[in-house]
Amino acid sequence: MPVVVHASAEAGATDTAEQPEKPKPAASIEDMPLESKQQMILEQRARMKVAKKLRQRRKRLVQKRRLRKKGRWPPSKMKKLKNV
Repeated sequence: MPVVVHASAEAGATDTAEQPEKPKPAASIEDMPLESKQQMILEQRARMKVAKKLRQRRKRLVQKRRLRKKGRWPPSKMKKLKNV
């Protein structure tokens, strides 16, 4: 003889309603242990170095584009361009 069982969603909901999950605040560097601080600082330095290299590369490309537009790039052709 089969037994029919109905589960109620309310029973599980009351347990979770009593203990709401608190969102974790963003970790501040002052509260962290020393190793974590050093690791975060090293990661930040690595990101900054990559960003600096990207900025420098973009600056070089923009400079070359402007010089090409004016007819002053590549530098090896400057002697040929003197007559023009």
